This record gives sequence, C-alpha cells and structure tokens, in this order.
Amino acid sequence: MIDLEGQPLNALAPRERILRTASDLFYRFSIHTVGVDRIIAESGVAKMTFYKHFPSKANMVATYLRHQDAAWFQMLAASTEKPGLSPLERVLAIFDALGEAFRSPSFRGCPFVRGLAEFGPDVDSPDVQATIAAHFKSLREFVASLVEPLALSKPEQAVLQILSLIQGALVIAQSTRDPAIAQASRDAARLLLEAASVSSSGPGGP
Repeated sequence: MIDLEGQPLNALAPRERILRTASDLFYRFSIHTVGVDRIIAESGVAKMTFYKHFPSKANMVATYLRHQDAAWFQMLAASTEKPGLSPLERVLAIFDALGEAFRSPSFRGCPFVRGLAEFGPDVDSPDVQATIAAHFKSLREFVASLVEPLALSKPEQAVLQILSLIQGALVIAQSTRDPAIAQASRDAARLLLEAASVSSSGPGGP
C-alpha cells in the first residue's frame, strides 16, 4: 500500500493525489456530501485525469474503502504481532491499537461503520457494499485467528464478544471523543477471555 500521508500532496502521482484528497474529504465529512468536482478541484488534477483513473464516483469510493481496509489491518498487525506477546495479549493488543487511533486529533470514527449508514441495502452500489462487507468479514476472521490459540470451549462466542467490544469502542470514541473507552474495552475483553479460559478448562482447571 502506498503511503498517502507521508508525502506532500504535490509529490504524489495523479492517481494517489486524487485518492488522498478523496480519502481526506470522505473521512472528514461524508461520502455522499463530497462530489467529484470538489475532489478534482482540491487534488489539482484535470477532470479527464480523474476519470482516467476512476471511471465513476462509486469506483472512487470502493477504492477509498479498500485503501482504508489495508491501513486498518496494517495498524492491527503492527500492534498484535509485537514480539513476546502471549496469545491473550495479542487479542488485547487490538484495543491498544484502537487507543492510539482514538488519541489522534483526526479520528472521526470507523469509515466502514459510517459507510454502512450511507450504503445500506436500499442503495444501488454493489461494489461499495461488497467492499464494506468484505472488511467486516476480514475483521471477523482476523479476530478468530487471534482467539483460536486460546483453545476456548466456545471460541465463536468469544469472537462475537470481541467484535462487539471493538465496534462499540469505535462508536463511543467517535461520539464522546474520549480515548479512555479503549482501555475500558481492553479490560472487559480480558475479563471475558479469562473467564472463558477458566470455563473451558473444566472443573479441574485453574
């Protein structure tokens, strides 16, 4: 994934300049309120150049969301794959990553939760909807991969609980601007996973 944030806008190639401008505008405001003309004007490209790289706004939106998806999982990997973490700590590291995101002045919630509100089942935009659905499927698979080494008796239930804590933390952080929800959700995740581990070990367990 090209680092769109680490370079000045005018140093980027036209396609990346358009994508960075659109990403910033979509995330700061909303997808439906930002038109193609504004993206073209603020990215400093010609209209022909825009449509050469993005044949429609829907294509632009799906590309933006795929870029956000890649950035999201890079962030999670950087936190959960640190050396020396136990299996439990790897799950809890998800909330450490969220805490860092919540403390950023630019944080405005989860682009995929926001996308769900703008691209519900009544909207005719299959590529965008599929991209959003793929993100949540990947997130579930990612959490499941971290929960699996814990060898719980009901791993799927634990996965759903962790996902609920993640999404709840994202929404609360967006609405309150209080990063403390990340630590609170981390503590809740630890309690439920430790309880599940004791339960799965049976009467003779620890």
